[in-house]
Amino acid sequence: MSVLNVAQVLGYLASRFGGPPECAKHYGAKMTKMGLEVSYWATGNHTDRNELSYLGKAAHIFDPSWPHGWFRSRELGPSLESEIGSIDLLHLHEIWTYPLYVSARLARKHGKPYLIAPHGIFTVAWRYNTLKKKLYRRLVANPMIKGATCFQALTAAEIHGIRESGYRGAITVVPGGVHPEEFLDLPPRQEAEQKWPVLKGKRVVHFLSRLSREKGLDQLIPAWADVVRGESYADCVLVLSGPDHQGYGFVVEGLIKSHNLDIQVLLPGMVSGRDKAALISRSDIYVLPSYSEGFSVSVLENLAARKPVLITPGCNFPEVVDAGAGLCVPPQRDLLAQGLRQLLDMSDSDREQMGRRGRDLVMNNYTWEMAARKLITVYNCILTGKEIPLFPEPIELDANGKPLLT
Repeated sequence: MSVLNVAQVLGYLASRFGGPPECAKHYGAKMTKMGLEVSYWATGNHTDRNELSYLGKAAHIFDPSWPHGWFRSRELGPSLESEIGSIDLLHLHEIWTYPLYVSARLARKHGKPYLIAPHGIFTVAWRYNTLKKKLYRRLVANPMIKGATCFQALTAAEIHGIRESGYRGAITVVPGGVHPEEFLDLPPRQEAEQKWPVLKGKRVVHFLSRLSREKGLDQLIPAWADVVRGESYADCVLVLSGPDHQGYGFVVEGLIKSHNLDIQVLLPGMVSGRDKAALISRSDIYVLPSYSEGFSVSVLENLAARKPVLITPGCNFPEVVDAGAGLCVPPQRDLLAQGLRQLLDMSDSDREQMGRRGRDLVMNNYTWEMAARKLITVYNCILTGKEIPLFPEPIELDANGKPLLT
C-alpha cells in the first residue's frame, strides 16, 4: 500500500464550529505532510468557503439546503459518490448531521470502511430520550453505528458510552492534540489589554469554548459571583471567550446580569488567531467546567501555553491532576469557587511551576503529529485486516517522514 486516500466527513468545517472541524483539519494537515491524500466533505456558506480556501481542491464544501439544522446538502451525496471509488477509507466526525448519514450509507453501498469519531456525544447528548432523538437513533444513527468498522474514542472514559449505543465492533483511543510550537512565543500580555482595557492590572481567569449548555457555565458564573464578592478578589476578571451555540449566549448574558457581574466578566465573543493567542497569553488561569466533553483541545492549548487549569471530571482528562498541572472538581458552584480561589491564591512562581508541568504533559503525549500517526496505524490495520489496537502506537516513519505502511 503506497498511498492512503482518506475522506474526512463533517457536518461543517468552518472554525466557528469549534472542536471537531479543528480536529479534522489538524489530522488532515499532518497526514498530508506525511504523504496521504486527504479530502474534506462538509456543508458551508460563501464565507466558510473563503475561510477554507487554503485547503484548495481538498475541500469539498456544499451549500446547505432544507432542513438547514441537519446541515443537509443536495449536492454532497452525488459528488461524494462520484469520487468514492478512489477513496480508501472515510473518517466520520460526529453522528447527528446529514453529511455523516449520507457518507456512511454510500460507504456501505460501495464496500468502503469507515471510522466514526463521536467527539463525546455518547456521554450526555445520546441519553436525551426525546421523541426526536429516539426516532433519529432508530432510523438514522443505528445503521451508521452498526456499519462502522471502528470507533475512535478521544478518551478511555468514552468507551462506555460507545458500548451503550449498541456498538460491538472495534474501538481505538486516539486523543486530540495541539501544535505546541504555536504556544512558545505568545503576544505580550499588554496586547490583550490594549484591545480589552478592562483587563489592565487584573488577574484573569479564561474560559475558551462554545457558549453552550453542556459547558457548565450555569455553575461557573454563580461560582464566580461568590469568588469576586471577597475583597481580596476584587482585581479579578473572568473572560468567557467563544461563539454562541444555539442561542445559549442569551442565557449566559442573563446569568451575568442576574449576578451583577457586568464589570467582572468579559464576553469577547468568538476569538481566533492573534486575538485568541493574546487572551491566552494574558490569562493567569484557564477554566473549563463542562458536564461533558469529548476531549477539549482548548485545555491542551492552555496547558501548552503553561497555564494552570481548573477542569471537571466531564473533561475526561485525569492526567492533568496526575501531572500536577491543575485541579479537577465536580461542576458545582461551591466546588468551582473553591478551586478558583485555590489557584488564584497561589504565588506566581507556584502557578508557573504548575504551568511548566502542563507543558511537559502536552509535549510528551498530545501533539497533532502524534495523533495523526496513531490514526494512520489504525487506518493501516483497517485496510490490511489486522486487529485494531485499543491504544495504538504511532506508525513508524521512514527517512523522508513518510509512514511505513504494510
